[in-house]
Amino acid sequence: MDNLELALQNLKDELDKTEIIQEYLKLKNTFESDSQLAELRTEIAKLANEGKKEEHDSLLKIYNSHPVVTNYEQAIEEVIALLKEIKEILSD
Repeated sequence: MDNLELALQNLKDELDKTEIIQEYLKLKNTFESDSQLAELRTEIAKLANEGKKEEHDSLLKIYNSHPVVTNYEQAIEEVIALLKEIKEILSD
């Protein structure tokens, strides 16, 4: 492993220890394994495919207000902000 690969692995290891990344991974797991959310996603796609816009929009609003979805989306934004900060530091 060369120096760059080693540095990147060390960075990843340190990032994995941060509260932001740990929370994101926990929420991602919950988001992906929640059967209720999976059913909602399937139903939303079905309604969109059938052209039932009003029902689709209504169910999408319910889905987007689900606590797991809102927390997961917020965690994604925090991870993106962290990665942008790292990118800026490395660009200097």
